[in-house]
Amino acid sequence: MSFILTDDNYYSREADINYLSCSQYQTFGECEAKAMAKLQGRWTDEPKEAFLVGNYFHSYFESPEAHDKFCDENFEHIFKTKEEVVQKATKTQPKITRTVVTGKYAPFEKADKMIETVENEELMKRFIDMGGQNELFMTGTIFGVPWRMKMDKYIHDKRFIVDYKTVAKIWETSYDPVKGERVSFVESYGYLFRAAIYSLIECQNEYGITFDEAYKKLCDGELKLPDFFLLCVSKQDVPDKEIIRLNHRQAYIGELENVKKNLIEIMKVKSGVRKPKRCGTCDYCRSTKKLKEIKPYYILKPEFREQREEDYAF
Repeated sequence: MSFILTDDNYYSREADINYLSCSQYQTFGECEAKAMAKLQGRWTDEPKEAFLVGNYFHSYFESPEAHDKFCDENFEHIFKTKEEVVQKATKTQPKITRTVVTGKYAPFEKADKMIETVENEELMKRFIDMGGQNELFMTGTIFGVPWRMKMDKYIHDKRFIVDYKTVAKIWETSYDPVKGERVSFVESYGYLFRAAIYSLIECQNEYGITFDEAYKKLCDGELKLPDFFLLCVSKQDVPDKEIIRLNHRQAYIGELENVKKNLIEIMKVKSGVRKPKRCGTCDYCRSTKKLKEIKPYYILKPEFREQREEDYAF
């Protein structure tokens, strides 16, 4: 591979073209057309408030420099301001004003409270204070496909992978139509999948073995996995907090078997062997939608929806 992954180009389109990531994999699962539009530079996601709040929280624990940089780059989303007159206009001088920060918008004030909650929790503070590397990336292969990952914090001597998570409510469950039961946010947002991918890539780097060797050892119960922790804090007015350990060999195997089944079709689309399908309901599909027919009412039900091939940008 001629492309060399670095911290500077980790989030670039070239990195997305050359490597799969957990986020890109999940985007393909949600809408193939949107995933390809992003790869081809035809679509960029607008930063959502939840995304900005999450990164505000993450950057704080990465480093003061990273947090200051994030705040500078997203100043208008974070800070309330007003114009203050420094000098009134005269016949010879124009009016001079300056921008004064008057506070933060409510979501970021809440984020500060979440940060304070973590810092005041002794057990969480132990993880934060442990020596380790923040925002460390690693690469590996999963079923023959190059992948990349970036860990919020990696503590090598203990082999701890630490992921900071801001969630609406830690104990809230949602209905999963595939499983036919209510599941936690860990399952609903694919964090077990992420933990499985991260752990197998870490093992390849730690032991200097191939994915096939690592996966066989995992299935045989012979692979010593890193510990994967979620440091969770809720977005409630009074934030809740928990440290969740995700290590579960059987769950990892199940997640990886799902990846194995899906990768074939994802790589067909990514390599241009077949056209991507439109989900029909995401922001990309809505923005490029063209009505071609009148539809019966029952097509609105999920079981009758059809994902048709992308046909607008080719």
